[in-house]
Amino acid sequence: MFVAFAPPYDFGLSVRVTHSFGPERRGPGESLRMATRVSGAPTLIEVSPVPGKVSSVSVSSTPDADRRELKRIVEWVLVAELDLRPFYRLVNRDPTLGPIARRLEGLKPMRPLSLFEMAVYAVTEQQISLAAAYHVRNRIVERFGAPFRDQWVFPEPEVLAEATTKQLLACGLSHQKARYIHELARKVSDGTFDFEALQSLSDEQARERIMELNGFGRWSADYILIRGLARSDSLPEDDLGVRRVIGEYLGSGQRLTAAGVSRKLEPFRPYRGLVAFYLLAAHRLNVARPAKWS
Repeated sequence: MFVAFAPPYDFGLSVRVTHSFGPERRGPGESLRMATRVSGAPTLIEVSPVPGKVSSVSVSSTPDADRRELKRIVEWVLVAELDLRPFYRLVNRDPTLGPIARRLEGLKPMRPLSLFEMAVYAVTEQQISLAAAYHVRNRIVERFGAPFRDQWVFPEPEVLAEATTKQLLACGLSHQKARYIHELARKVSDGTFDFEALQSLSDEQARERIMELNGFGRWSADYILIRGLARSDSLPEDDLGVRRVIGEYLGSGQRLTAAGVSRKLEPFRPYRGLVAFYLLAAHRLNVARPAKWS
């Protein structure tokens, strides 16, 4: 099965950038391999580039699954709804961002398979490195998820809701983070919190709703907005990595304050989060680094 995306979109570039942030969903070359449940059954989905067609991907699954459901999942993960053209029209006038956008043309972020998974990502990444968070998350998945082929299906909320504090601590979580994940899983599993309902809310409404969850402050809420809900104007302004890279490319070369990030990105509404993503990607791939700060 083939899935086409509205250009500009470069699947291979998007995969390379995703892989540059950590060893998640790695596949051979520029492909993705994702284990999830389709119609309740564990399924391995493989997404590969189509030679000569950067805006199209080839999708297969083991076992064979409903094509409409596969298409829905792939379009969700690859953020099919994001139209990059207005973003490029805005940033191409900027002397720093214009060349970066042209070098990274077709780049889109990717997101986890579900908003619940994204929320667990946010908890695990609070105040630690991406590498450390990945290893903690990997232990959670292997302890509570379902193995399928050479992949793991992310744990269902009901499973994590039934986990004991001792079991969660054994995965490398702190007492606080174990409590946050347990409470989150319980609220999702009993219907108290509905992540899908966030999609119909404004950025501010969704942010406020997420911050009602125990352990989810402004950083976590904005992280879920930009990476999970693909809200292109949201970003965690106080994130150390964001502050560093915005200062490197748009500032004096030094790490900015959260207020400084806000000032530098103000001209790029409603794409401040996407600007930050492109600069983070440029930093990771050493693209168009300002020579005077090298």
